[in-house]
Amino acid sequence: MPDMSRSPFPRADAVCSTGGPSQARSRFAVLLTALMFGLMMMGGMPGVAPDPTGDTPDEQSGRTVPEPEASGNARSEPSPPLDASRPDRKLQNLRAFARLYGYVRYFHPSDAAAETDWDAFAVHGARQVADDKGPADLRATLDSLFAPIAPTVQLYKTDGHPPAPPDVLTPADTTGLNLVAWQHEGLGLADRGPYESARLHRRSESSDRGDFGTVTQSVDAAPHRGKQVRLRAAVRTDVKGTGNQAQLWLRVDRASGKDGFFANMRDRPITEPDWARYQITGTVAEDASRILFGGFLRGRGTAHFDAFRLQVRDSSGGTWTDIPLENAGFEADPAGESPTGWRGRPNSYAFQTTRGDAVEAQHFLSIAPTETAPGPAGLFPARPTAGETATRSLGRGLSAQIPLVLYSREGQTLRPDGAPSPDALREMLDGISLDRLTAADEALRLADVVIAWNVFQHFYPYFEVVDTNWDQVLTRTLQRAEADTSSRDFLRTLRRMLVPLKDGHGGVSHPADSLTAGLPLQFDQVEGNVVVADTAASAAAQSCARPGDVLTAIDGTPIEEALQEEMRSISGSPQWRTVRALRQLGEGRPGTTARLELRREGQAVACQVARPSDSSTRRRKRRRLQAEPRPDSIDVLPGGTHYVDLTRVGMEALRPRLDTLAQAESVIFDVRGYPEGGAQELLPHLSPDTLRSAHFEVPKIIYPDQENIAGYTGGRWTLPPRTPQFTGEVAFLTDGRAISYAESIMGIVEHYDLGTIVGRPTAGANGNVNPFTLPGQYQVYWTGMRVQKHDRSQHHLVGIRPDVRATRTVEGVRAGTDEVLQAALRVLERSP
Repeated sequence: MPDMSRSPFPRADAVCSTGGPSQARSRFAVLLTALMFGLMMMGGMPGVAPDPTGDTPDEQSGRTVPEPEASGNARSEPSPPLDASRPDRKLQNLRAFARLYGYVRYFHPSDAAAETDWDAFAVHGARQVADDKGPADLRATLDSLFAPIAPTVQLYKTDGHPPAPPDVLTPADTTGLNLVAWQHEGLGLADRGPYESARLHRRSESSDRGDFGTVTQSVDAAPHRGKQVRLRAAVRTDVKGTGNQAQLWLRVDRASGKDGFFANMRDRPITEPDWARYQITGTVAEDASRILFGGFLRGRGTAHFDAFRLQVRDSSGGTWTDIPLENAGFEADPAGESPTGWRGRPNSYAFQTTRGDAVEAQHFLSIAPTETAPGPAGLFPARPTAGETATRSLGRGLSAQIPLVLYSREGQTLRPDGAPSPDALREMLDGISLDRLTAADEALRLADVVIAWNVFQHFYPYFEVVDTNWDQVLTRTLQRAEADTSSRDFLRTLRRMLVPLKDGHGGVSHPADSLTAGLPLQFDQVEGNVVVADTAASAAAQSCARPGDVLTAIDGTPIEEALQEEMRSISGSPQWRTVRALRQLGEGRPGTTARLELRREGQAVACQVARPSDSSTRRRKRRRLQAEPRPDSIDVLPGGTHYVDLTRVGMEALRPRLDTLAQAESVIFDVRGYPEGGAQELLPHLSPDTLRSAHFEVPKIIYPDQENIAGYTGGRWTLPPRTPQFTGEVAFLTDGRAISYAESIMGIVEHYDLGTIVGRPTAGANGNVNPFTLPGQYQVYWTGMRVQKHDRSQHHLVGIRPDVRATRTVEGVRAGTDEVLQAALRVLERSP
């Protein structure tokens, strides 16, 4: 049988890191295009074990969780009140809706709420509350919105007392009833590594086993090298809600280990209920080893596949020729059986042959998530108690009492007599075509702000170390979203929304990103100046700028203003924001020209540089740029010191050199950027002791607004010593380009003193990323867990500090000297 065990996603060394103890590695520079599916390959944190904290509460206590009191955490502080007589009454209404939306979606456990299409609900709610004139109107609208799905949630005037909770919260006879309540390990978005959200006595609404169910088949690529390859198949779906979709995928693996062709229809997901044929076309590299292909369901629902065809033709064109496949039409097995010739993964999805309305013959393949239930034990012991509610102010004189626990009979949470049916609301939401909405629709923009703000309000793990008033961010972002008129305007608004989080993983991507192109130049910040560091990617750039030129203006904008403008949309530490801003400096429409004003050895120079017009050229030129002239990836420097660039060399290439390196008198490892895969396997050769990584911890959340966090689920790498052991002196180079996985490596180096660290602080952002998708194709990235150093001190924003600080000079850049590398050599020379 062909090898069908490979992943439908980019190779592990071609995707981006989560930063936690996951093993797949790549450059953060491709985060906003490859991360979504890269994360699926990585799995969660190895070694994660339950961390019970506290006893199970008394289920009959009926405790009420009050509004959190003001504290040093500015996240929960309310914004200054808005004047109700002014036109910003609309914003007051949206703020009230936003707060109630988050409380009900993530903490009210009714079955009707859990079955709601919350993306469509956000759009519908934003439209409904916008025109309410006073608190009474707003209350009536909120009641009409939430009562069908959360009939036990009660609204009341803030200056009054909370109403008596409905009797169904604490029935006199609980025989045969089950308690249902939300538990969150981080935020389970049905697809992200170690994060999971589930209700007691209900199937898991998310899974830490991945958010996609895929089938895989592969063929030998050798006979088809140098040809075009085409995958075709018929697909239909039964899915609802943003992010639930089917896709085909096609990947070509190369014997060299380098990236081959890969596509997975990320930009054209399949959500149509009727059969249609789709295709992917690519190229088989001259050194290709295997061609892998298949289809997958992302999220929930059901995806159906039929009539797979894999074809090749000469690269010059001509007739397509079929490659024989096993069971391409799924007719080899009876209904209900796993399809012969195809490998399905993971176990949280079911893959079976279905008999029915097939495209060809009688059978087709169906993929659907399996139903799992956490049962009474839940994800962890802590949970709200029976009858427990949370009281929260919504604004405009309204407050809400939200039950956190409901009783359930025969699989349905109890509802008060006379509660309105959710059927009419569901019909209304079914009529909202999210796939057709764009940022031109104000309701979509406002809904996206509501959705995103609540994710961070309840689950972002670093508010305790980030000084920001997140409540004010809601108001400010709603105001900006209301004023936006295009997808790019709103993309900028969402990016600025994330800036106060100071999350180096934080970012937003959108297809509109393809409308920009960078310059074929590498900039660096040297001695307080923005300096041209490399022009190697473009002959035209070389004719304009030279390494060591000081950039004073771009397109007529003083460089200080241009750099600050870039930083306005970049989240993270100062060092990481600078790295990102320098990368993005000069971006504009593809094919246009940038005007540079430079200072070269005291003389003013003006010239123009073209932005590449096609995406492949842009990527190629960007890869060729370097911030400093580095030796070969594995090299011996004058004087005998060995040099290894871990950002260009993976452990597979390094392993045959270990004996030589271990015997060297001195070795320098370069981690000024993102390491290749397996770099952590090097570290056990540097110490006779067992090494452990920093603390990676996922919060256990059962209450809104991150009140009374129930503990953390932790995970760490454990790295026993390996031979050969290095006997010489070791130094590591690093700086602000080292983020996430790179900091996991450097954190171990720092704690165990595995070598002298030379350079500048790392980015200060680590932990598994937990992306989610907003209506309108906006993908949001953020850190879903906290990471603390070995001694429990703060890593976030701090990063790994060098033992010896070293920076470049303008003169050094001009002369082509890597002064940081030279500083490391001097350190090693002084070592005994």
